[in-house]
Amino acid sequence: MATSAPAAELRSVDSGVVIKGVVTLLFTPFQDDATRFDAASMRRQLDFVLESGVSALVACGKAGEFEGQTLEEIEEVLGTVIDHVAGRVPVGMGIISVEEDRALPAAELAARCGADFAMTKKLTRSDLHGFFSRVAERIPVMLYDQTNEGNLDVESEVLPLVESIERIMTVKVSGNVYAFDQLKRAAPHLAYICGSDTFSLPAYVSGSDGVVAGSAAFMPEREVELHQLVQAQAWDDARRLFYHRMLPMIAYCTPDPYAFSVCKLILHWKGLFDSPLVRPPYRNAPPWLQRELRELAQQLGLVDGA
Repeated sequence: MATSAPAAELRSVDSGVVIKGVVTLLFTPFQDDATRFDAASMRRQLDFVLESGVSALVACGKAGEFEGQTLEEIEEVLGTVIDHVAGRVPVGMGIISVEEDRALPAAELAARCGADFAMTKKLTRSDLHGFFSRVAERIPVMLYDQTNEGNLDVESEVLPLVESIERIMTVKVSGNVYAFDQLKRAAPHLAYICGSDTFSLPAYVSGSDGVVAGSAAFMPEREVELHQLVQAQAWDDARRLFYHRMLPMIAYCTPDPYAFSVCKLILHWKGLFDSPLVRPPYRNAPPWLQRELRELAQQLGLVDGA
């Protein structure tokens, strides 16, 4: 099994904190007509995940529906999160599936609001170095190893970026999930965290420094427990937890177009979100899926029985 580089050797955000461990992808709650942000529900979500001991948070990422919000709305969401967290853990902002015309104003907004980093995914593969360099001039970057045109190649794209841009401090590995060992041997001065919820335990086995996961919003205590078991090298206990108590629900929470609706429904049933509605381009889960999801959530002990 691969081993992580010592924390002191890893790049950090400006506060000196290394972004690793359990990073929660926050969901953005909307009011009943889905036209307005619901700050009260967001604060309940934040209290829930922070009490579980997660390491960091990302607001307005893909799971937070960056693509369906204006910059003005994103500023309201991010401001609410940063104010409520009050420095307890680092907060990142998602900058998802964009080019410079949208990425740079978003990065400036994130820095102005006091975010610690930006989890950044480029729309296309063109001019990767220029794009990430200019974002990183404004705020430390968690590099997303995917674009809308496909995964970034480890040798020809990811490693040259992390070697040449010092403000890339963490890589979210969602595409090349078998590459942790290769990445850590080639560039051990960064943290590498798994961005594929279904692969998080195998990623830990191969050397991942943590996870960045939507599942850490609705079952953060299990994600934290998994990370602690991995740190203790209690692999049999980690496997039982992941394969039996986490993966069945994660299987529901990853396929589009209902992935984020599924997660919001669980948060709604747990009493954290007043409304589970999502915005386009995502879709709200149909009744038959909601019924089966509720049954599984009850069997896994994630929500109470009706």
